[in-house]
Formats: sequence, C-alpha cells, structure tokens
Amino acid sequence: RRGIPAVTAVRNLKDYCSNGDLLIVDGRNGVVISKPDAEQESAYRKLQREFVDLKGQLAENRDSPARTADGVELEISANINGLDDIVASRAMGASGVGLYRTEYLFLTHPSVPNEEEQLNDYRRIIADAPGKRVIIRTLDLGGDKTIPFLGHDREANPFMGWRSIRLSFEHPKLFLEQLRAVLRAAASPEAAGVDVRLLFPMITTIEEIRKIRTMLRKAASQLKAAKQTYRNVPIGLMLEVPAAAVTIESLARDVDFVSIGSNDLVQYLMAADRDNPKVSHLCEPLSPPVLRVLAHVIQVCRRMKKPVCLCGEMAGLPRAFVLLLGMGLRWFSMSPALVPTIKDLASHVTLAEAEQIVREALALKTTAKVRSLLSAKLAELAPNLALLEAAD
Repeated sequence: RRGIPAVTAVRNLKDYCSNGDLLIVDGRNGVVISKPDAEQESAYRKLQREFVDLKGQLAENRDSPARTADGVELEISANINGLDDIVASRAMGASGVGLYRTEYLFLTHPSVPNEEEQLNDYRRIIADAPGKRVIIRTLDLGGDKTIPFLGHDREANPFMGWRSIRLSFEHPKLFLEQLRAVLRAAASPEAAGVDVRLLFPMITTIEEIRKIRTMLRKAASQLKAAKQTYRNVPIGLMLEVPAAAVTIESLARDVDFVSIGSNDLVQYLMAADRDNPKVSHLCEPLSPPVLRVLAHVIQVCRRMKKPVCLCGEMAGLPRAFVLLLGMGLRWFSMSPALVPTIKDLASHVTLAEAEQIVREALALKTTAKVRSLLSAKLAELAPNLALLEAAD
C-alpha cells in the first residue's frame, strides 16, 4: 500500500535468523535471504539504489495526465483505507478515490462509529480527495476482518460465509446509519462538484441489489423526515463472486457502475484461499481462466455502456495492466504507491499493441506461458520498468 517491499507466508523464519541479523527482503520475487554473503548483499544494495531512483523518477509524473501512447484517456485512481492514504494518493497523482474501504474506520474505532462520526469522516475524505470522484464502499467485514460488536461466530469457511453485504443485511440499523451518513456527506459543502458514489461488496444475486435499493429509499425517507439534507448517489456492485461474473449482464442493468474486486474474484474462481501458502500459487491473476472471465465482464459492461473499474491488486501490476487495457478497461484503482508506475507504463503502450497482446495471451493455455509472453512484451514496450517485475 505504501510501496514498501514485503514477503508474506515465510515459515519458520526464527529458525534461520536472530535479532540483529541482516535480512534481504525481495518483494519482487517473494524471497527472503537471511545473513547474505558479501556478493549477495552487494548485488541487492545495487538493486535497492536503482529501485529508489526509479520510484523517484516515476513520481515526477504525478501531474501528467493518464493516457496511452496514442492518446487514449485513462482514469488511474487510488484505493484508500483512511485520511493518511489521501495524502499519498494526492502526492502520487491519482485522479480520484476509486475505493474507500470504510471498514477500517470501524476496525480502528474503540466502539461503533455513530452516524455523525461517519458523516465527519466521509466529509473529510471527500474534501481532501484528489480529483472529483470518490467511491465509498460499505462495510466489507467478515472473513479476515472482524469486530467484537458484531459477534465472533466461528465458521468453517469464513471467506465464503457471513460477510460483507450479507452481514450488513443482518444488521439493518447499522447499515441504514452508514447509508444515511454517505447520503448526507454527498450533499455537504465539501462534496460540491464531486462525483460521490456508493459501492456494495460481494454482490451475488439481483435480489441483493433490489434489497439495497429498498434500504436506500428507507434511508432517504428517514433523512427527509428528520429534515436532513441529503443527495441520492449512483450505486455500484463489487464483482467478486463467480456467480456475479456469469450473470453480469442481468446484474449490471440494476446498477450505475461495476467495480471488479480481483483479489477475491481470483481466489473464489480458483477455489484457493490466497492467505493459505499451500494453495496460494493458484491465486494467479494471469491464469487463463481468470483472464477469460475478466475479458467477458469488461466486454459486457462496455457493450451496456456501464462504467467498469478494476480495484484489486491486479490493477497495479504492469503485466496485468497491459492486458486489462487491451480488454477495454479504462478505469483502474490501485494502491497510491503504484499510480506513477502505471501512468508511466500507459504512456509507452498504444491501444492497438495492448489489444494484440490480449489476443495472443487468450490463446495460451498455461499461466507460465502467459507470464512469459507478457514479460517479453513489457521488456519491449517499457524496458525502464523491468526492475519492478518479478523474474519468471
């Protein structure tokens, strides 16, 4: 999120190092080296200097428009957890907030943030956000994110159980408070001229969308009765469940935009928990089945003239970005630290080149071949970014 290299799921690290030992953390290739020899340390120190220099050069494009080499305009926005990320998103040149994860307001609160506290938070986010668009996602709790006041029911498969929009429906009072706070924030002075939208996580069926619209009408009715100023806002579904991808044409008719949550979509599509190191290798965004599903969703949304964004980690991966661009995606949302890299890469790629790469990639049958193809193409298009790509 902040551009700091990291490696996760390293087992028994304490067996190989002690306090004070030198560690090399290679976040690019997912490698940790304990007590490196002189040659390894020298090589990585050189890479570290080159990495810092490159990131500094890329950050200089913060004020440049996001567009392809042949002039196609793109929207490169930021995923944020709170006000600290707003500062980073402005510094990195993001065009707006493509995803505000409101659950972090709840996770860091000593109890339950009430409507007024939420209102003040949303107003500050809207006031300080770069650009003129802010997408606020309702609570995405459950799975690996729990809070005491909602209980701790143990589930065999928490990521596939009582979470996200399902949890919100089970707590209508809490859900209505959040909806009222967003509708009020959208009508605040800070929101003048800002495109404020609501995004709902883990949508699976059209019945859920209709229930959401009923809840929104109820929230607006409550605000009207209380003589509170509010504004109705566009609503979107977060596409994370394969069932939603299969029925996207039906679901998209009932919303104003679609946001693809690639992190969960990949793990659900591949039936592999991305936090489980034994199967995390299956959670590969460049795998052929994932690419085919994404191409289908993007094509349907474009045909229906529904704005579509991708806001998972995939949006900020150079190899994946080229594919998504070629599939027709024009709106990307990512960690603020990745915005300069993607803006720079876009300036090296024409739409025709990206479309040709997609045609070649979709004809391949293995992830390894897709990765190899994209590495070769990226080396041709933007050799300056090779330092940021993992070795195959």
